[in-house]
Amino acid sequence: MPNVQARTFKPRNRTKPDVYLLPSDPTVIVKDYRKRNWLIRLFGRFSLHNEERALSRLGGIKGIPAFHGRTSRYVLEMEFVDARPLSEVKKSGGVPPDFADRLEALFAAMESRGVYHGDPHFSNVLCGTDGQPYLIDFSWSYVQGTLPLIDRWIIRNLVVVRKRRMQKLRRKFLGQDPGPDVRPGWLSRQLISLKRAVRRLKKRRKR
Repeated sequence: MPNVQARTFKPRNRTKPDVYLLPSDPTVIVKDYRKRNWLIRLFGRFSLHNEERALSRLGGIKGIPAFHGRTSRYVLEMEFVDARPLSEVKKSGGVPPDFADRLEALFAAMESRGVYHGDPHFSNVLCGTDGQPYLIDFSWSYVQGTLPLIDRWIIRNLVVVRKRRMQKLRRKFLGQDPGPDVRPGWLSRQLISLKRAVRRLKKRRKR
């Protein structure tokens, strides 16, 4: 649990867990939902269980944080990744030209073990000092076989989401031509609609 030496990160909002670093060797990052209301704690149990399942199956893959354990139903500990968001890397010298190819290889290694990220937006993709890509936040990941009746449908949609995100990453951070756009699947269409709705809501609040 956190102490006076622990480094604490302020959550973006009250639906997110408290996040802090423990001064251990190696450094451990902790997600903690215990101070949230009962509804958020309930969601937290689900998301941490999801993350535990994914990280446990992906152990040993470079670019994936190592799972360290659960100290309660609402707390998860994992390896701290010393890497930066792509937006920072781009401003300070540029994203390595081979980054996208290495990230594609990381996704392939992950999916070969039956784990699909589920939320591969840019804030969950980090770059190490050596150009190594890292994936974080597996709260919305899907482990193959979890829902057998719709397993193939879920995986097919998550693969489309990942391919579309990689195309956007290549354009935005590397200036590369990723070829014709991948046609959005059902899940991609819902995400697009949700983002548009959020943007409209933000514009209304500014008026």
